[in-house]
Formats: sequence, structure tokens, C-alpha cells
Amino acid sequence: MQTLTHTERPKRSKRRRPHVIRLLLRTTAILFVIVFGMALGSTIFLFATDAGEELREWAAGTLLTTQHDYWAKYTFLPAAKLAELKNQIQNPTVVNSAPVVAMSPEVEAEEKAKEETLPETKPRELVEIEDINVKKSGYFFKGKIMSISDPNRVHLVITNRKDGRGDLLDEFTKKTNAIGIVNASGFSDPDGYGRGAKAFGLVIHDGKILQNYNAKGGETALALLYDGRLVTGNYTAKELIEMGARDAMSFRPQLIVNGKNMFADQAAKSWGIQPRTAVGQKADGTILFVVIDGRQPDHSIGATMKDLADLLQERGVVNAMAMDGGSSSMMLHNGEAITKTSCPYYRGRYLPNAWAVF
Repeated sequence: MQTLTHTERPKRSKRRRPHVIRLLLRTTAILFVIVFGMALGSTIFLFATDAGEELREWAAGTLLTTQHDYWAKYTFLPAAKLAELKNQIQNPTVVNSAPVVAMSPEVEAEEKAKEETLPETKPRELVEIEDINVKKSGYFFKGKIMSISDPNRVHLVITNRKDGRGDLLDEFTKKTNAIGIVNASGFSDPDGYGRGAKAFGLVIHDGKILQNYNAKGGETALALLYDGRLVTGNYTAKELIEMGARDAMSFRPQLIVNGKNMFADQAAKSWGIQPRTAVGQKADGTILFVVIDGRQPDHSIGATMKDLADLLQERGVVNAMAMDGGSSSMMLHNGEAITKTSCPYYRGRYLPNAWAVF
């Protein structure tokens, strides 16, 4: 979980207390490495070089996208630059994706005739998995991309528990017989004790509005329409329903809109380096789920938002948006985790919803 709101701390589960302790220890270690390690190991160029400011920008961006955003000031980034980073993260640029235009009967007939004249090819698999293993200057990351050839098989699944918590991804999988699944919305996570019972932002499920934008604001909508098209932008739940939305949720930021990389002109590390999740769609309708592991120096450090946007752009994605990240980021395939969560609990976080293919 990345974006957080400090509210009254919920009651702690005795069963998960050891995992909470490990979470706190890991968080402390992360902060020590980022803040004190940076200060001690990078003093020689902290003030004098562009590399020094880039390092501080990376550290500040990483902290600003966690519940420990108050630590960002200790990166000693200039006040104006820190304010700029905060504004980018809290108020990212939002562009409405191109309106969905149904294919006319004449054009549809022409396309069908073309397909009939093409040589027979092997049918595409519904789900295909791609390994991601990238080394960048100063960091590296691993993850998975799941490609789903039929967008109409992708659904937003919603927790329906009555015990004050959301579902784990493997619980969603058992309920729906999902072939593949990734986390979706953010949720209130005070001090790392969030139980994922209620999503932030709007939620539409099976064409019904479950909730509109919450008072927190700032989220951007991503929706799958009944015709299989994915749209993203600054829409209300009512507007999305009028557009034909079947399922929708909200988070931020947008990564690709109308084929444009929204991070092409932004600083490479302005949002920091974290575990990431994203959902996008290619021009041929293929849906992509992306999960990048992070916060694990022996496995994967994590990726920037620009890394995520670049990965999607390279694969022909035309519209895409980031989901909740951090310790919520996780992907399952055929009921098994194929990414390595940074959550101390190996089954991941309790979640209010998830994107699933079934």
C-alpha cells in the first residue's frame, strides 16, 4: 500500500502480530538505508553535483509515496524542488482518453472479410506471462507482465466479507476461479495496519455504482466498458456508466493516455522507486497486468513510474494507469503467486478489490 491517510489505529490481529513486527522492522531498515545511508555515503556530491540532487530527488520521491512522507524533508532537497515533487504526486496531470467509437457495420464487414482471407494462424492463448528483469543505473527490478487476449474476460472483483477486512488475492481467486489476478484500489492504511475493507475513490462493479469519489479526492478513474475498451481520465462514476462502464476503480497516476507516455518528459526518479502494479490496454484490445517487485535488495529494488510507463509503451499499450503499489503489489497465476510480495505476510495484503481474468 502506498498512499495513506492517518486515522484511528484499528485493532490488531493477534494472528498477524509477528508479521506486523516484521513489517515495522523492514520499514525501519528502509528508512535507515534511504535517509542515513544517503547522508553518510553521498556527502561528497550532495550539494555540488547534479548526481547528488538526483539521488536526493529519488529518496524524497520514494518517501513521499509511502506512509512515511514526513521523512522526505530530511533528504535536504531544496524546498522548491520538494514542493514540486509533492505537487506532482498529489496532483498529477490527468488527460481523458479518447472516446470510444463503435465500428460501423460497413467497416466491421470489411474487417471480417480481411480476416477470412488471411492464412490460418495458431489461436492466441487467453493468458501469457512475460518475465521482467531490468538493470538500470544504480538499481534493478524484476517482475511479471500478464497479457490477456480477451478484454471481456477481465473483471473487477470486490470483497464481500463481513468481518471488517478485505480479501487476500488467493481468496479472490478461490471465489472466482480466476486464472490471473492483481491488486487494484488503494485503501486507508494507518501506520501499516490497514485491513483493506473499503477502497479509496470510485468503484463500479457489473455496471452498478458502489461508491463515487471520496472526500480524499485526487484519484483518476480506470474503467473497462461492456465492449471491452479501457478508458482512463477524470470521470465521475455517473459519466462512466453513461459511457458503458462495466467495472471501474480509481488510483493514480496515469501512465499512457492515447498512446502518449505521461512520464516521457518527467524526471526519471521523481516518484521514487517502489513495488508497482499497473493495468493497460493495447490497440488490439489485449489487456496487460504488470507487477514489479521491490524493497528486496537480494531480489528486486523496485521501479519508478517512468520505468513502468516505458515498459508499457514498448509493448504497444495505448492507455494505462498505475494501481496501488508498495506492499499491495502482487500477481497470481492459476492460484500461485508468481511475483514476490514485499509484504511480510507471504500471501500479501488484505484488499478491497482486484483485477481478475476468468
